[in-house]
Amino acid sequence: MKTLLGKRLASSVSSVGSMMLFLMFAAFSLVMISVGAATYSRISDSYRDSFSSTAAVRYVTNKIRSGERAVIENGGKGIAVYSGEMVCVIMTDNDSIGERNVRASSYVEYVGGDVIFPGTELAIGEHDGVFEIVAISGDDICVGYCKCKG
Repeated sequence: MKTLLGKRLASSVSSVGSMMLFLMFAAFSLVMISVGAATYSRISDSYRDSFSSTAAVRYVTNKIRSGERAVIENGGKGIAVYSGEMVCVIMTDNDSIGERNVRASSYVEYVGGDVIFPGTELAIGEHDGVFEIVAISGDDICVGYCKCKG
């Protein structure tokens, strides 16, 4: 009888030990997954902010360089780039950068249009014919300078 009781006790202890090791492994795995997810989230947010601001500056500078003339309006929050019969209006609207194309003969509004960079704001200035474009997305700020073709 003693031998049977000893075998049952040893079997129970072995099972409990195995279960404890499995629970420790599962808890450690969950901790590692949550740490990895938090790290990925920070990297992803930083990359998205950085990409949005740098891409916005590149886009606006390329539009200005390709136009015949450019006029800053709306307190530096918008710019109208004239190319022949068309005007490309790029502006900050509802915390995003939007763009619309209209005929040069029509009234130019600095609202609406297609959102091209969500969550990014634009500020434009001009000093001695050189345009300064500042794009702000989250904590990231990107600055670019360019001249108009005309």
